[in-house]
Amino acid sequence: MTDRQTMTGFLLVGALLSLLFLFSLFLEGNSRDIWLEEDGVIESATAWGYFVCVAFMIYKGKLSYLKRHHDLFLLIVFFMLRELDFDKKFTTIGLLKIQFFISNRVPLVEKTIGAIFVLSLVYVVFSILYRYSRDFWVGLKNHSIVSLGALIVVIFLVVSKSLDGISRKLSEFGIEIGDRASMHASAVEEILELGIPMILLLTLIAYFKRNKV
Repeated sequence: MTDRQTMTGFLLVGALLSLLFLFSLFLEGNSRDIWLEEDGVIESATAWGYFVCVAFMIYKGKLSYLKRHHDLFLLIVFFMLRELDFDKKFTTIGLLKIQFFISNRVPLVEKTIGAIFVLSLVYVVFSILYRYSRDFWVGLKNHSIVSLGALIVVIFLVVSKSLDGISRKLSEFGIEIGDRASMHASAVEEILELGIPMILLLTLIAYFKRNKV
């Protein structure tokens, strides 16, 4: 896949996400729940998208790649597990919440497993920042399509996380938004989250096309 083809793929993803948002404007009631709520069509498609990315990395990279870039591989696995709600489906309280570690309702064994999970995630994030930050910025300066893909993923992550519970976040600053605006913000969040594995996959294809592992 050439840079031009990858760029075209990025633009097509953007167009698809835009169409999904326009589609969401006409969804009401049960139809909206089917598409946009937890375990809905878009959330399920997002989880499958991460699964495809993980499978592609294993297929193209083999063991040598996974050893060298285990942090990147694990990060995508964590994304997939988060999308499947593994952080709260099997725990008393969501393990990404502070209450998980201070509440007396959470058994010690559960806290220990949760701590290992969280520490692993922290290790992965800091490892990626330490190992790849320089290459990322150099790549952007040199118009690398792989660095551009990574940048888009980061932007989607930041924006979607910012929109998560936007009504509650704004209310802390004395800003109130209507139910309709909150509903549309939630739709944008879910749709951007779907875009993350799509951009990731295109970026991975471009990377493996240029690098022998």
